Amino acid sequence: MNLERLALPALMAQWARAVDRLERALDTTPSDHLEDLAVRHEIARRIRARPVTAETREMLAELDGIYRGATVECGGCVAGEHDAAAQGWTAAREWYFWRRPR
Repeated sequence: MNLERLALPALMAQWARAVDRLERALDTTPSDHLEDLAVRHEIARRIRARPVTAETREMLAELDGIYRGATVECGGCVAGEHDAAAQGWTAAREWYFWRRPR
C-alpha cells in the first residue's frame, strides 16, 4: 500500500484499527504488525513535516498509550537492526519499532 497517497485522517483511522486489534489481542502476524508500524511511522513523518491540530496530537497520544499497554519493549528493532540503521531510526524517536505485541 502506498501510504503517501493517504490523507492524515485516513492514516490515523488505520492506526486506530491496528491499536484496537492489539488491545483486544486479536491474532496478527509479524507482517501485519510491520504494516501497522509503517502506518504509525508515516504519521510521525507527516507530523514532523508540518503542524497538526492539538486534537490530532491528543488522539495520537491516546492511541500510542493504548499501543504501549498492548505491547512490550523488545531488545531490537522489530523491522531488523539493518533496516533501522539504514533508515536512521532510533529507539528514542521511532520507539514504536522497538515494541512487540504481548
